Amino acid sequence: MNKDKSLWIAGFWRRIGAFIIDGFILGLIGYLLGLVLEDYFVQIGGWGRLVGFSISLIYFGVLNSTINNGQTIGKALLKINVVDSNNQFISLSRSLLRYSILGIPFYLNNARITDELLLSPFIYPLAFILFGGLFATSYLYLFNRRTRQSLHDLIVGTFVTNKASSDTCVEPVWKVHYGVVGILFVAVTIAPYFTLKLAQSAPFTDMLKVRKMIIDKQDVIYANIEESLSLSTKNGEESRKSSYISVQAFLAMDDIGNASFARELGEMVINNYSTAAAKDTILVSLTYGYDVGIWSSWKNYTYNFKPNELNEK
Repeated sequence: MNKDKSLWIAGFWRRIGAFIIDGFILGLIGYLLGLVLEDYFVQIGGWGRLVGFSISLIYFGVLNSTINNGQTIGKALLKINVVDSNNQFISLSRSLLRYSILGIPFYLNNARITDELLLSPFIYPLAFILFGGLFATSYLYLFNRRTRQSLHDLIVGTFVTNKASSDTCVEPVWKVHYGVVGILFVAVTIAPYFTLKLAQSAPFTDMLKVRKMIIDKQDVIYANIEESLSLSTKNGEESRKSSYISVQAFLAMDDIGNASFARELGEMVINNYSTAAAKDTILVSLTYGYDVGIWSSWKNYTYNFKPNELNEK
């Protein structure tokens, strides 16, 4: 490709720079909203990410369209814009669709989805959208060097270009990229079959049971539970494996200093998780805060219990 013609396509780092500037602006909006609406954001829990997605959709959808000459604030500062193959700005509806393809997988990531949905056939389209979208977008951003189009640009037919250049001659996307993206989508769609099988075996059944019990507690919005190993070294001695079960409870009120409640959750683990008594440690984290996607604010306190402590009457 002629070097002069390649100047039409905006470079990788210029796009990343614009995205960082836009992310800072959206983060500032989220921070200011949090000052006023913290209690509301805490109460809606996982739905808070929908707030951030909606704000981002309006910001990127409107500004990247013909309404603002294809430029967000970050793109305007770095002199790049969004156009179609004819170097024309795109319509608002097309711009909204473009950002939705990019944004939905990222805002679904870390969303609080119930176990009932995760253990149902819903997991297959979810994995396709979430992990397929994340992996394909990341892969194309990094490796599609000819057109620098990621998944959302390829689907909608747009390019991010240097504003000063009008030469639209560009080499087609290397066909191997389409094959890799197809394989990624197939792989992530098949993967839930194996995770669903795994979820039917112990200790995962215990894990799901205890998590539901914790979520059902008053003033608990959501909970995570996991079993893991860590390596520890003492006074230069040989490393030893330490096993633990970690519980994180997201609270509806700022009560992370409630040690008796943390102990109560730890006792739930000991009494209902078949392998808990054999662990070295039970970690219980009480967390208060919110995540709206464009901004998050958390307070957290972790309590460390030995299984024999929790067995004491």
